[in-house]
Amino acid sequence: MKSGKLQINELTTILNEHFQWNKARMDCFAGMLIALMGVSTVNLTQLALTFPSRAQIPSRYRRMQRFFSEHWIDYNDVAKFIMKLFGFTDTDFYLSLDRTNWKWGKTNINLLVLAVVYRGAAIPVYWLPLNKRGNSNSRERMALLQRFIDRFGKSRIKGLLADREFIGDEWMGWLIKQRIPFFIRIRNNSISTNSQNQRTRVDRLFYTLKPGEIGQRRQLRPLGLPKRPPLG
Repeated sequence: MKSGKLQINELTTILNEHFQWNKARMDCFAGMLIALMGVSTVNLTQLALTFPSRAQIPSRYRRMQRFFSEHWIDYNDVAKFIMKLFGFTDTDFYLSLDRTNWKWGKTNINLLVLAVVYRGAAIPVYWLPLNKRGNSNSRERMALLQRFIDRFGKSRIKGLLADREFIGDEWMGWLIKQRIPFFIRIRNNSISTNSQNQRTRVDRLFYTLKPGEIGQRRQLRPLGLPKRPPLG
């Protein structure tokens, strides 16, 4: 097994091609990445245990704290590094849009995340902190995707995948205007129309399909949310 010092030297050689950081900062970043692969957590207390250094554990912890508190990270550079690392700059790909929400103590962390689909996984490229609880709105989604387009263009985007919370006329209209194909889940009881232009539930348009089968409706059809039953 390679020593921690040798691992850091090899990793910093790769990272120096993408980030213009000084040696001390780059060594710290590489050390955190190596520790992260060992403990599989972003908890600095745990990372300090396996951080490749001869310093005492409290000193390792403080060094990592200073990295995040004293340095500004250009996330456009991070996104560019990720795209090159996985070879996305030379091939077509699908993007996915999702939201992740958890609590840090009493603080709600709500992130809108844009990722590139890779071998059944989603590799985050850009993310937007939502200073609120609940779903994102069309403006936030468009801003996040536009940030990606401004940096990498849209010629290689095969499509955008998203869950059923990512719907809306303004949002979908913007995707159509941008000519970005999208594949967004919808509720099975959403309302559309059949071939006779009669209102019906979406799942009834595909009632003949068996599990694992795929069906298409090529004509443009209206889509509406199911009506909620009256209260009381």
